[in-house]
Amino acid sequence: MNLHQRMIKVSKTMASRGFSNQTALFLIAIGYPLGLIGLAIIYSSVVQNTGGSPTVSQAKIVPNEQITEQTARSVIEEWWGVRSRIFASPYDAAAASDSVAAGPLWSDLNKVDGPVAWLKNNNQNYTYQETTIKQVVSFDSQHVTNPSIVVRVKYQDILSGPGIYRPSSNTANFKYIFAEEGGRWKIWNYEKV
Repeated sequence: MNLHQRMIKVSKTMASRGFSNQTALFLIAIGYPLGLIGLAIIYSSVVQNTGGSPTVSQAKIVPNEQITEQTARSVIEEWWGVRSRIFASPYDAAAASDSVAAGPLWSDLNKVDGPVAWLKNNNQNYTYQETTIKQVVSFDSQHVTNPSIVVRVKYQDILSGPGIYRPSSNTANFKYIFAEEGGRWKIWNYEKV
């Protein structure tokens, strides 16, 4: 008698006369792990069979792979998403830890006389109204340790604080250089080019 036939027999027995606490515990002890295993198998087959482009969360968990243009864009957009917490109150440079690798940008954000400290000490902040990638100018994934992307970016921001209100709007090219850290790609540095 296989497992399926035993489960049918148990189910018929339960339907005819109810079941004891011991039977209920047995079913839970056997059924719950089997159900979890089944769900894991289904989930992994769905993930493997979807051929779509990776999302930001997928980019985070795919270690030791060559960076793709989509992953590079996702990391840049993640960085842009945390800037308002870094360059304005609460001036939290650590908010960049998921998108910025230990490199020149990280050092600049965290140094005592860096831009974050300066803004905080002068009670000034940036408000980011728009930041959009208009075009990928070039993408170099052949440099294994530090691949890069050059993107044309349209941005609007406002520097404000006591006695200052300076809106800025521009379109410019920026080169983002990446490094793999903790099993995911992060920004190592960037510069206007």
